[in-house]
Amino acid sequence: MPPEDIVSRYPDVQIYEGMTREGLRIAILRGGLGQPNPTEYMDNIVSEYVERRGYNEFIERFLDNPWVRVILEGINEIGEDSWISGTSLQ
Repeated sequence: MPPEDIVSRYPDVQIYEGMTREGLRIAILRGGLGQPNPTEYMDNIVSEYVERRGYNEFIERFLDNPWVRVILEGINEIGEDSWISGTSLQ
């Protein structure tokens, strides 16, 4: 689902997106602060955001912040040369 649609359906959710030259899409999703079960809430938001696309999700180290999700799409398609060159977000 496009980010605009998610934000219109869930006004407490914020989505920040970026893309590298290699096509790696990075998204930070934040929301669910007032929800009784923010983990389940954000799991559903992530599912709607990625739809059927493959993705990697990174979870906060101490697992005490269920309100923020970091999603990467395309990480498996990045060639070795890109990793070595140290490219950054545009």
